[in-house]
Amino acid sequence: MKKILGVLVISFFVSGCATTSGPSGSGKVGNNLSTTVSKDEMRKINQTIKYTETVPENAEVITSITVRRCHRNFTDPAPSESTLKNDLKIVAYEKGGDGFSNYKMEKISGGVALLYNCWQFRDATATIYKFN
Repeated sequence: MKKILGVLVISFFVSGCATTSGPSGSGKVGNNLSTTVSKDEMRKINQTIKYTETVPENAEVITSITVRRCHRNFTDPAPSESTLKNDLKIVAYEKGGDGFSNYKMEKISGGVALLYNCWQFRDATATIYKFN
């Protein structure tokens, strides 16, 4: 009986590692392009939204945001900083911002990430601002 239970537990664990989709909260996977905007919209976003180290003096803060990417397959490259910054640009654009600042990226490995079928999360946070 113990062997059967052990095999079942291991089977559930292994099948969970083999799935290709995770529950909500795992974020976008890898460096895949965002499907929420078209290529033309992304060109416009890249021309409109700028990154600065700090909020410019002639700007007001709208809000702080966080985006998440999942590094699911160890054979694929981990989500890059430029991919995370593009995700932040999209959110800033959608919220009516002119740019973002105070960029910070955090790598989250192990426990929580594994629950979402990811080797690692990459969370990027930033402050969205709008020029006065």
